[in-house]
Amino acid sequence: MTRTMFLVIWIIIAGGLLTFMAVAWRARKRRDAALALPELGLAGDVAAEFAHVSYVSTTPKGAPLERVAIPGLTFKGWADVTVRRDGVEIAVQGERPVEIATAQLRGTDAAAGRIGKIVERDGLSLLQWQSQAAGERELESSFRFSSPTEQRRFAAAVSEISQNTSQTNHSSQEDA
Repeated sequence: MTRTMFLVIWIIIAGGLLTFMAVAWRARKRRDAALALPELGLAGDVAAEFAHVSYVSTTPKGAPLERVAIPGLTFKGWADVTVRRDGVEIAVQGERPVEIATAQLRGTDAAAGRIGKIVERDGLSLLQWQSQAAGERELESSFRFSSPTEQRRFAAAVSEISQNTSQTNHSSQEDA
């Protein structure tokens, strides 16, 4: 086999792999398009702000190696995360901001890895939430904060707004 033939074979293999990857990614985006979050126009008081946080990925709960391609949360990158009294806003650079209402929040957790990033034990913060569309899937968006203090502050802020929502819902049920 000559060098030229060897090179042609490898170019064909690489082209086939790239084509397969593009088709698979397009199918994933079509599959997850129903999970798109509506613009809520969150206007509640700011509980906590986090600038220049590393957004890693959004995955189904319990499936850390299966990326979900939700518009606004499709690609890994730097993000500004704002926890408000009425929800959480995530603005990943290069994508449109995403707003998750407090009623959708399910809490926070920590992990050592997700698709796209492996770090030390409990080095990633997980924002657990439930999609209101497409069968109400439970999802986890993962972030890498600059310090453990910021990570704890994020968890406390999300916990605070989640408790306020559950207390409001609980008192509304008692009144009925």
